[in-house]
Amino acid sequence: MDELAGLTLSLTLTLDAASGVCSAGCVLSNTGREPLSVQALATVCLPMPETAVERYTIGGTWSAEFRAVREAIGSATWQQEARTGRSSHHAFPGITLLERGTDATRGQAWSAQIAWSGNHRICLQRLRLGGGQWQLGELLLPGEVVLQPGARQVAPTVHLLYSGHGLRALSTGWHRFVRNRVLPEQPHERPRRVQFNTGEATYFDHDPARLRRLADAAARLGVERFVLDDGWFGGRRHDRAGLGDWWPSPTVYPQGLAPLAEHCRSLGMQFGLWLEPEGVNADSELFRAHPDWVLQVPGREQPLGHHQYVLDLGREAVRQHLCKQISAVLRSARIDFVKWDMNRDFTHAAGADGRRGVRAHVLGLYVLLAQLREAFPQLEIETCASGGGRADLGMLAHARRVWVSDCNDPLERQRMHAAFLHFLPPETMGAHVGPERSQTTGRAADMALRTLSAAFGHLGGEADVTALLRADAQHLQQPIAAYKDARAWLADAEVSAIDAGDPALMTLMRLLAIAADGSQAWLSIAATERRNTALPGLLRMPGLTPRRAKSRLRHPGALVVARAGARLEARRLPRPGRASHAGRRHAVELGFATARIAAGHRLPARAAGPMKLRCTAFAGWGEAKVWARVGVNHPPK
Repeated sequence: MDELAGLTLSLTLTLDAASGVCSAGCVLSNTGREPLSVQALATVCLPMPETAVERYTIGGTWSAEFRAVREAIGSATWQQEARTGRSSHHAFPGITLLERGTDATRGQAWSAQIAWSGNHRICLQRLRLGGGQWQLGELLLPGEVVLQPGARQVAPTVHLLYSGHGLRALSTGWHRFVRNRVLPEQPHERPRRVQFNTGEATYFDHDPARLRRLADAAARLGVERFVLDDGWFGGRRHDRAGLGDWWPSPTVYPQGLAPLAEHCRSLGMQFGLWLEPEGVNADSELFRAHPDWVLQVPGREQPLGHHQYVLDLGREAVRQHLCKQISAVLRSARIDFVKWDMNRDFTHAAGADGRRGVRAHVLGLYVLLAQLREAFPQLEIETCASGGGRADLGMLAHARRVWVSDCNDPLERQRMHAAFLHFLPPETMGAHVGPERSQTTGRAADMALRTLSAAFGHLGGEADVTALLRADAQHLQQPIAAYKDARAWLADAEVSAIDAGDPALMTLMRLLAIAADGSQAWLSIAATERRNTALPGLLRMPGLTPRRAKSRLRHPGALVVARAGARLEARRLPRPGRASHAGRRHAVELGFATARIAAGHRLPARAAGPMKLRCTAFAGWGEAKVWARVGVNHPPK
């Protein structure tokens, strides 16, 4: 308390014993007699660890989100800001500090995430007297917060986590915390349903007969949820009109959405819907009736973004209108799932009182989402903002799924997923099998690589499944079935990227998922570019328990389902952009053991010396044979 300044600052620290995450809260109160303009308020300001020499952050842009950056902490102040009104594509609201040499299994790491879906700032500062500090919190725009006497400001929570055993343990702690303390409780949603989204299959071409054919084809593949994307409402025949008019298009859906939803349910699928309630087109009934409801500076022309304006969710009247319209749609067709999109940055964003309105909008968004979830407790929400522009712990308190990117190119997704999993758990990671040729990069990839890249997240599809070749349809059915078999343990698995000890492996993306009980694991290896050497070295697989040796190469040189292996070397890996090499032999080495045994047999408690294991593999998700060398990594005593 500062009686002279008339300020009281309350700090709260809460420790989650299960994950090790410490949550920091901050409340600023005006105890004086005059209004107080708050220019900046960092939730935490901490001494920088003395041995921290590197920082790990995530940047990117639209269709190229989750680009990991690891670089040295310099001698000058470093600052990362998001001023777009969303947590942004370019500045993920999290950071990890690393000591020298920290990798997946060794070294210290100090990490933090801001639970906020709007503007934010992260700062690393070297101090004049020595040492340094790091600050994290919301970024306030000039004049945005003015506290009247007796009023208070609650800053966004910042969550902190430490690992003394490398980055994999750090990710595991974050995943456990998000699962147990952040995500909304919806036990009926476990296990995660395989879903199909019509986005890249139809765009704005909403023909009910074609949509029923898509639903039929998706159900035959094993899909369990059908999500109708943009174009179903009002005058929305393109992206320049109709946004804001949340009722089924009377020309396309004269009987509403119920017939299509009932058709999906008759096939054993749930029915979901795309919404973008925060946006409005000028060519819409809503804007014509309420042009004053958009965030704007009076007297200045409000520039369009994505052909639309942003509604001011800081106003209760706007929230009430949206809640009423959305609720009517959800009831009309028994909607189970909503993809909640937001497709533009904030500019000239002033509210009704003339002050900057970004903070009030974000708080209003949380209120609206909470109202809808209370009214529809079975509803699952996915957060999307032009792809991954709003992937943060603030939104994940209301949404159980993140649409990572509008880019479904599997090679791009390999990089994105590795960075996403550093902070967020795999079951929240929306990952779809898209068309053969990516509609964002123009690069072609076969079905094997596309399914591999989607298998470690919340699996879905977006390609036109009515146009699949029979071989591709069969190939897609098999990983969907494998995902369903594994999703129960994948939902609690330890999933993260693993290290490449050999520089020749640096061109390969490596993801390892291990069940919570250590009984089984998935390992994914995908070549994202050509190597400079003929053969890679050994790849260490941390965390597997020395009980059983079982290796099935689900995808040649790409996905290994293994038990008790310690290290892996995959030769003849698929070249970039391709992943199917059916019929070829692939050498896989899994460390050391003592005797020739069959797949699935138990290993000795203490194994020593080389041995070869012959096991069955699946090349291109079809039968093939593989020779492997299997062994055990014994944990240190």
